[in-house]
Amino acid sequence: MATKRILTSLFFIAGVTLALLETGCSIESVPAERRRQMEAAREEYERKSQAESAAAQRQRSEEFQRRIADPGSLSIQESDAEIEALRSPSSLRRISAAEKLGDAKGPRAVNALIAALRTEADPAAFSAIVDALSNIHDARAVDAYVDALSAPGMPDNAREHALNAIVQNRSEYRLVPQIRRFYESLTDASVKARVRPILERYGN
Repeated sequence: MATKRILTSLFFIAGVTLALLETGCSIESVPAERRRQMEAAREEYERKSQAESAAAQRQRSEEFQRRIADPGSLSIQESDAEIEALRSPSSLRRISAAEKLGDAKGPRAVNALIAALRTEADPAAFSAIVDALSNIHDARAVDAYVDALSAPGMPDNAREHALNAIVQNRSEYRLVPQIRRFYESLTDASVKARVRPILERYGN
């Protein structure tokens, strides 16, 4: 109904404009009442356009919030318990939590996994967290992967998990400078050999 009213207003304005053009008249020559009608139609159109745009924005925001609250194959309670376990003092428990959250593929865990990745000091847990984020395949994690490429104290093969996640996310083409810095930091010849073709693909 709202769309129909807007279209009606637009047709009215277009009709008046066309009529003016056909008769060679200017807007100033239109009777005052007709000008008021035209102005009212224009204001109504702008008001409804703004209202529809705001409604569409609210809908997109609500859909995004629903999506990122999805726990995947876990229940909300189970997901929250595993998210809490990412802060466990036991690296084995952190690894288990990351694996369960990754297998569940629930976007609900993404922010917690990113936060855990930024502070993780254990290489095995670090790798498990990156792999979990990669399994969930959420674009919010790409910046965290980039940071993980240069994570201090992490061995080459642990940081390589972040590169693999970037490739899986199909983001390597726009992150060549970061990947090149990662490559130059490598000391493990086998990891370096696996990274080299990526750079060569983009004209290293």
